[in-house]
Amino acid sequence: MGSESYELIAELFHDSKSIQILCSIYENEVSADAIANLLDMNNGEVALRLELLRNASIVNRRQDGDLIVYTLVNPKVCDAILSLRDSISHR
Repeated sequence: MGSESYELIAELFHDSKSIQILCSIYENEVSADAIANLLDMNNGEVALRLELLRNASIVNRRQDGDLIVYTLVNPKVCDAILSLRDSISHR
């Protein structure tokens, strides 16, 4: 894996909010508004982070009537995050 890949990972996951956003759409299609409400974040911040994740091909965006919903491109991303969380919490 080249250094660009590590830099992208560091940029996308530099704080817990991006990780929480990803895990909130782990097994469901979810709108940005629903994510903002769930995580007590402002809609603009959620939309910006989702756009970054979409540009990195980590999430998909789909129009469902008047609603835009997001899903993970590959659930293994969240599997890896949850696995790391579990390994840390078992110390």
